[in-house]
Amino acid sequence: MSLPPYEPDGSLPPLPAEEVTAKVLVDRYEVSKQTLYTRLAAIGVTGTKRGKQVFFDQSEVYQLDAAHYFLGKGYGLKDLKENAVAFDVDSPTTDDSIPTSSKPDPTNVTELVIAPQQERVVMALTASIREALKSTNPPPQKDPLLAYRQLQEASDQKYQLTSQSLREIIGVAQSTVNSWSGTVSRNGFTLKRVGAGKWRVFREEDQMDQAA
Repeated sequence: MSLPPYEPDGSLPPLPAEEVTAKVLVDRYEVSKQTLYTRLAAIGVTGTKRGKQVFFDQSEVYQLDAAHYFLGKGYGLKDLKENAVAFDVDSPTTDDSIPTSSKPDPTNVTELVIAPQQERVVMALTASIREALKSTNPPPQKDPLLAYRQLQEASDQKYQLTSQSLREIIGVAQSTVNSWSGTVSRNGFTLKRVGAGKWRVFREEDQMDQAA
């Protein structure tokens, strides 16, 4: 269905001289943000995003004014979609008539306005891609001999280990270390408590040689 020419009837405030945000448009038309998003999608107006804000210039506000006018006359969103291009034809302003300060900066990236339900879909898709990347880049395998080498070094260098360092090397809980008596055998090494929370590591074969 063709729409008649849009003629402002004075029911809306004058066109803004500068760019405005979605919040201003919500107040201008006295509609919800979701209703505004629906109208934007119907007539193909996207606005210009800068930072976290989306701005709409004078010609875009004129198109939204026309949409608001025709919806008030009983036309539907389908009619707006079919005639969206015509809204801008009769716009009273041209690019040259818009103040320089309100013209979109061509260096800025223009993005589509995303409705809330669409944003949730995008976030879910992003999460799925992130998980897929994790699966294609699995973490490096743990060295099964690392604990043995660390205990060997502690024995050779005669290191005095804390209970926390010891449990991290062997891979046990702190409560397990706390429950040990003065001497414990683990992984071919003898762990001897030499003070409160302090341990020395000895190779069991060295202990056997000394006993012999």
